[in-house]
Amino acid sequence: MVTALDVMTRRDALRVLGAVPVAGAVAAASLQGQAPAGKPDVGLVSRHVQWTGLEDAIDLAAQIGFDSIEWNVREGGHIEPSRVERELPHAVELTRKAGLAVTMITTSIQDAKSPHAEAILQTMSGLGIRYYRGGQYFRYDYAADVWQQLQALKPRMAGLAALNEKYKTTVAYHTHSGGGTIGGNIWDFWEVIRDLDPRTVGLNYDIGHATARGGNGWIDAAHVVADRISALAIKDFLWVRSPKGGWRAEWCPLGEGMIDLHRLFTLLKGHGFTGPINIHYEHNDLLGTDVGKWKLSMTRERFIEIVAKDLRYVRDQWHATSV
Repeated sequence: MVTALDVMTRRDALRVLGAVPVAGAVAAASLQGQAPAGKPDVGLVSRHVQWTGLEDAIDLAAQIGFDSIEWNVREGGHIEPSRVERELPHAVELTRKAGLAVTMITTSIQDAKSPHAEAILQTMSGLGIRYYRGGQYFRYDYAADVWQQLQALKPRMAGLAALNEKYKTTVAYHTHSGGGTIGGNIWDFWEVIRDLDPRTVGLNYDIGHATARGGNGWIDAAHVVADRISALAIKDFLWVRSPKGGWRAEWCPLGEGMIDLHRLFTLLKGHGFTGPINIHYEHNDLLGTDVGKWKLSMTRERFIEIVAKDLRYVRDQWHATSV
């Protein structure tokens, strides 16, 4: 529960941001609900503010300078799927009153038969929201034929595409690098969706995961699916050796790891990308949770400092990229 002592005012946040330089025009425009010309829609994924209430989360996003909030419509999130018809309009109304957009939401929808799928799509469509992140990744069963598993996904995707066509919505499947996850290497899931209308089924392309799975060769698959990238997820990582001698991806602040945002932005600008960008803060213990029990392990000032730095990096890289 958020108390009055926990809530930082806009004046307090601006004082903090003054110590953490953010381009003045960007910060001022964001606080007024306006975006400088040519600036992409960069949103805060709401799981990172799961530790606070709806209105405080909105105030934080506005204070830091985001353009939008990607609300988590999943069990344990700010918006419960079973109550989406009431809770999502309320969240969107408050968000827009604060001068922020809701361009995309996060869901657990896998296919047209997923719980609450139609209620979520109908509600978001009525609110003018086009994009949503699909949830609960598909995984390979390596004991069975891998190719046949991809073929079996095609009718499921076709069914969801038809539902999206009905509501004029677009699912953006996250490209996750976890072991055995379909879509992590991009090519496999492209095979599943390539014959479907890109206005109904696309990718929430995660450059961190794509680099972890494809190394420097991520660019090849990115060229293939560039027109399928509905939304862009950004995080950075470094390979680190574990005590047992193996290697693992360790997430880190943007600009300190292995991703090449300049190369990615050059590619996407060349393909006319206009979709939402969402930053994932999985470093500094900011991953968050979907069950509503996570607590902020640092001061609010430190949280704002970390989040604002990554946001500034994305904006700088975007504006520094030319086609």
